[in-house]
Amino acid sequence: MPDDNPRYPDPDEQPDNPDSEIPASVAFMEMMRQAAAKANPPPPATRTAQDAPLANAEALATQQRAEALEEQRILRVKRRKARRRRQTVGVLGGIVRTFIVVIVAAGLTATIFTWWTPSQFISRDVQEGLSVAVATSQVTVVPTGLPTPNWLRKVGIVAGHRGPQGDPGAVCPDGLTEASINFAVAQLVVRDLRGRGYSVDLLDEFDPRLDNYQAAALVSIHSNTCQDFGEVVSGYLISAAASRVTARGNDELLVNCISQAYGQATGLQRRDGVTVDMSDYHTFREINAVTPAAIIELGFLLADRPILTGQQDAMAQAIADGILCFLEPGSATPAPEGN
Repeated sequence: MPDDNPRYPDPDEQPDNPDSEIPASVAFMEMMRQAAAKANPPPPATRTAQDAPLANAEALATQQRAEALEEQRILRVKRRKARRRRQTVGVLGGIVRTFIVVIVAAGLTATIFTWWTPSQFISRDVQEGLSVAVATSQVTVVPTGLPTPNWLRKVGIVAGHRGPQGDPGAVCPDGLTEASINFAVAQLVVRDLRGRGYSVDLLDEFDPRLDNYQAAALVSIHSNTCQDFGEVVSGYLISAAASRVTARGNDELLVNCISQAYGQATGLQRRDGVTVDMSDYHTFREINAVTPAAIIELGFLLADRPILTGQQDAMAQAIADGILCFLEPGSATPAPEGN
């Protein structure tokens, strides 16, 4: 039987109605959200690892385009330089061609002018001069005297054992040294030869100037030992190089001239027994092969001491006279002396 008392239904027991109306507040909030979304669109999505190959390909293509443009630029520069070189060569070639054309034209003009010029055009005096020049088949050459080489007027004098090495040579008990005698006589020889107009070099024993030395003559001055042999040992020795071939004849002539003059001036006898130190004297191997040379031992420091110390002017004059006998031979040639 129906309930006569009506009651209100419980809202929780009401069934859902899809067609029920949306509240106004909810609809307003949804509209505002959509408007905000349209005003601030979401940022674009970043590239992922799958997009990396595409980016690399684009970068490679850009680099290749840049390289191609650079190659084209270099080719354009090279072509411009090549054009400039061709233009320069063309200008030089044009100048050379013009010069050749001018020369050829001048030659042709002169030839034609010569063919068609009448003989009366040139004066008679000029014609006679040309005829004489053509008729002269030989040129007269006037000989001129050649200047005498300097070394042909130069003499070298070596002071034996002298030099920075401090070698005294032979030494006597009282301190007299061979080097002092040699140097004193060598200085006087230089003085006498210079007085005769010669250029004279005073040289040390191992003078660097002796290397390939060229002169009209060279004489090395030495003295012999001060040793006591138990008997009187006196005299002088003189020698040329035993092994020289080029100036051998001149060497012997120089030796003979000096020997004759020295023996007469000092009264000393020429001794036999020339040592190897004299015949193979080191200076003979150092000087030029065409320089005549000799070495002289003035005397013995012991037995010939009075002459070596007291007659140095006479000894020097004799050596200078012997050199002049060789350089300026007179009518009488000194006779060869035996050893």
